[in-house]
Amino acid sequence: MSDLWIFVPSFDRSRRERLEEFDRFDKLVEIIRGKAQIIDAYICEGKELGTRDCCRPAVSLTVKAGIFDVFFNSPGGYRAQYLRDPDRGQSANGQLLRALEPALTGAAVGRCGEDRLSREWIRNAFLANSAKIWPDEEALDFTEATIDLAIERWKQPCEWIIPKHAGLWAPEGTRLKVFGAFIDPNGNEIVSRRKIRRRFDIHECGFS
Repeated sequence: MSDLWIFVPSFDRSRRERLEEFDRFDKLVEIIRGKAQIIDAYICEGKELGTRDCCRPAVSLTVKAGIFDVFFNSPGGYRAQYLRDPDRGQSANGQLLRALEPALTGAAVGRCGEDRLSREWIRNAFLANSAKIWPDEEALDFTEATIDLAIERWKQPCEWIIPKHAGLWAPEGTRLKVFGAFIDPNGNEIVSRRKIRRRFDIHECGFS
């Protein structure tokens, strides 16, 4: 992956060397499963889906800064899987969510109950194709986004990303968020039109 995942020359040398040493996503899965701490869980309304009355479970996680960095910014990390191939990224997303699902489901049921979604539907939501894990964007300052990566594919501006170079940013943080799929009143997975191409968006732009 190092042939595709390239940092700009000005990127901090010690940080780059630390990130370039990490090239195994399966190891990352085990680290996050063992080290991530759940800090909140809630049920989100699917307002952008119109009158379908859909909702989804969501869980906020905190990890050490070094784990966050490896997750999002290393050649063996989450975005790097999508860079290599959109379907590889989708598979990696599913692998990580399968490892986390028991804890995610337990947290969502424990904190939110089963009035809107049963335990079975919450579990299904976290295992669905449109479920995802991503940095908690509310904890990032996008006004400070810098160009840290020299990935050719991601240098083309994507009009729907603000700022347009966000895919080339290697942000530092400690918070991740997991969103289950939207579930309708009949237990069906519903996908927002804007997210149907998520794996291709990350592959092409480095962001979602």
